[in-house]
Amino acid sequence: MSSRNRVRTRSPLTRLVVWLAAGAVVAGGIFGIIALMSFSRTDGGTTTVIRNGGPFDSQDIRMVLPPASPRTFTGMFSEEHPYPAQQRFYDIVPAGDDTPGVNAYRTPTSDGVDVGLTARLNFRLNTAEPVLRAFDDAYGTRTFQVPGTDERLAVWEGDAGFGAFLDVVIKPVLEETLRQQMGTVDCAELQASCALVQNSTPEQLQAAATATGANNAEVLQRIQTNVQTALATNINRALGGDYLTNISFSLTGVDLPGQLRERIEAAQAEFAGASAAQARLNQARLDADANAERQRGYLACPVVRADRPGAGAGRGAAQGQRGPAGLRRDGLRAGRRHRDQRQRARELSQSARSASGRSRSGSL
Repeated sequence: MSSRNRVRTRSPLTRLVVWLAAGAVVAGGIFGIIALMSFSRTDGGTTTVIRNGGPFDSQDIRMVLPPASPRTFTGMFSEEHPYPAQQRFYDIVPAGDDTPGVNAYRTPTSDGVDVGLTARLNFRLNTAEPVLRAFDDAYGTRTFQVPGTDERLAVWEGDAGFGAFLDVVIKPVLEETLRQQMGTVDCAELQASCALVQNSTPEQLQAAATATGANNAEVLQRIQTNVQTALATNINRALGGDYLTNISFSLTGVDLPGQLRERIEAAQAEFAGASAAQARLNQARLDADANAERQRGYLACPVVRADRPGAGAGRGAAQGQRGPAGLRRDGLRAGRRHRDQRQRARELSQSARSASGRSRSGSL
């Protein structure tokens, strides 16, 4: 009986030891998992800011992992802020809805024509460690609203988060710079055909109808250069530091309003009709002049002069196969053709002036 009682008195202690051992194994497993998760590394296109996140740690930046770093212990419960270390871009389109990294934008020219732009802003995030630390302090601890949604993301939360940051911070600077530069030129400087529907002189209309686009390309290149120069200063001034580098801007196209395009196409058709009428008029004048010259030749012919009253009647046969009477008839017919050609030229001239008047009546 005594031995059985001794077994019973040791049983609670044994169970306690078993439970403690099991708890230690579980805790060790949890601690091991957390420890394994406290190692981080980056790929070739990412640099990561590590912030302390432990219950007894401050929220300061612990370290910065460069691109393609090996697996590194970053501390338990630390927070990772990954940033792109590669070239980034922000697109401008003439129409559509704003999406992360894409801005649909239109702005007026100096003569009030609302134009859309096709352009791209290229840049890189400055990943030098002191600069990146300052950037994370300024913007990595905030969230930004995603265009068209109620969602808010941090700048380091993937492409959507970085695009939301661009829309909130960079977009106003870019739009203001574009508005200023586009306000220095008129529509015809961007697209020569605008002159066809504006108050223009005949010389300007002719230049617009036959323009090759070389002057327009020069204007776009000048705007592109001015915008790029301005953005290199304005963006980092707005950000409060040299956080973006390698800033470049490319302007590839200008989009006119739909109604203006339709009016330009109609004016081009009118101008083509007027040009054809003018060509017919010029040809008629040339034909009339040629007939007049032929008539003068007939009248200057000695045979024709001999057929006049008082001249000899038989000299025509000696001069050629046709007699004087036949040559005189040819001269009279040439005179009639000359008069007909002159009348036709006058009619074509009136038609050309009417077509030109219709073309000018479509101007702004």
